[in-house]
Amino acid sequence: MSQIQVEHLVKEYKRKKNPEGLIASAKSMFRPEIETMQAVDNVNFAIEKGEAVGYVGPNGSGKSTTIKMLCGILKPTTGSVRVNGLDPFHDRMKNNKNIGVVFGNRSVLWWDVPVIESFRLFQTLYEIPEKRFKENLEKFTEIMDIAPLLSVPERQLSLGQKMRCNIAAAFLHDPQIVYLDEPTIGLDTESKASIRRCISKINEEEKTTFIITSHDFQDIESLCRRIILINHGKIVLDDNMQSVKQKFNQKKQIQFEMEQNPWHNGEEFICQGVRVMGTTSHSLKLEYDLEQTDSMKIMTAVAKGSEIQDVNISGRDIEEIIRDIIRKDNHIKRSSDVM
Repeated sequence: MSQIQVEHLVKEYKRKKNPEGLIASAKSMFRPEIETMQAVDNVNFAIEKGEAVGYVGPNGSGKSTTIKMLCGILKPTTGSVRVNGLDPFHDRMKNNKNIGVVFGNRSVLWWDVPVIESFRLFQTLYEIPEKRFKENLEKFTEIMDIAPLLSVPERQLSLGQKMRCNIAAAFLHDPQIVYLDEPTIGLDTESKASIRRCISKINEEEKTTFIITSHDFQDIESLCRRIILINHGKIVLDDNMQSVKQKFNQKKQIQFEMEQNPWHNGEEFICQGVRVMGTTSHSLKLEYDLEQTDSMKIMTAVAKGSEIQDVNISGRDIEEIIRDIIRKDNHIKRSSDVM
């Protein structure tokens, strides 16, 4: 059996509709009209031990609701969730001892006490034996590079330092699964890279399972080998990261550095399947469809207009691919709603 098994998961919320007009508003005070919203709609997936999975989607797509059901905070309307064979909602205490959670916009540390005292509190809450606590404290203090921070209250830490301490706190009780919600939000480039290296190391060495939600697709691309895309509460995509890039990367970008750019003043670049992305007096950036043309044809066309000094070809990154998939899914949903 998979470590995490989600089958036909549905979560519905009921909310009061806001009627238009004064009379309708007055009537709704006594007979409110209630509508049902499906935040998660028949979601199915399975995750094996040691996987690092990116669970992504736009705001309001159902990501956080799913994570809350996996943590046992919310009860599913219908369907089933099994985490290490447990029902997270009904076996919440047992489930919590096997999971770690890190929220990028929240902290589990105490504001006015040294970090080490917060860690000691977690030792008591999770009933971690002293020997194991010291071993984990030493290990994750080194991995996260937080030794100088243990005696400092959280209020005196920078955002990046807080995140490293919060991530270390999530691992003190040897969780088998860790949920990371926006783990690098608001951090500078160096702090992001440091945290990504730490998470990758833990995933490789400890075989800890990770589910990562983030709007920073560099988090997803650098940490995850698998991606699950949810939109309007439904799973749109569940596949290997490299496979997604190969399947949906029908477009590439090509950038030229040239002696003189003849298309800089608005002249049309005539080549089927090519779109001008940007121009300067000495550079030209194009996007082209692999099904309609290829790089050699484009380079030949550009060479006729100017001497090429340098050329760089790149595929679309995972963020652009996901945006494109979401746009198409939204278009399909709007079309079906009209029908």
